[in-house]
Amino acid sequence: MNTYLSAVNQKLCFSKLLLGQLQPEHNCTAQLEEALCESVLSQLFCAYHHYLREVATTYQFNSPESILVVNDLVSCLASINKHPGEAQEMSNLEDNPDSWLCQMLSAYEQLSELPQQKAKTAESSPIAVTQVGQQDDAVTLGEKQLRRWYEHFEEMVDRHRSLMIEC
Repeated sequence: MNTYLSAVNQKLCFSKLLLGQLQPEHNCTAQLEEALCESVLSQLFCAYHHYLREVATTYQFNSPESILVVNDLVSCLASINKHPGEAQEMSNLEDNPDSWLCQMLSAYEQLSELPQQKAKTAESSPIAVTQVGQQDDAVTLGEKQLRRWYEHFEEMVDRHRSLMIEC
């Protein structure tokens, strides 16, 4: 059995559970809502990372752990003379800045960057303290956007899996 399939399913399940906590009836504080949103995004990113390896394993690529990005998937499968539509679709989605996948990956990348530091240092403090502010173009995550990414990702995975059964 493809162990990456289980890992993808687990991360999708975790994403869904976290999204459930973002419902209005839970009355989250702003910080909790931000933490939940970032957690959903992290789970979705991890699911995508595992999914790239799931596709490679399904098409009998022997070293799926070497796949880190979709371009790795495309080139690794090409090395064994396989050019599946699933890999091409994900590559096209990543290349399209208006696509849900490109937006999700950009948000994760932005979230992973360190906040910009301001030049001000609190000189009256006994320890050197530098004020850290949010980036001007910082990603703002919301439940609706994350749910949309989740739904698009889940739909793509389900559709691909139904096509890959024959592999």
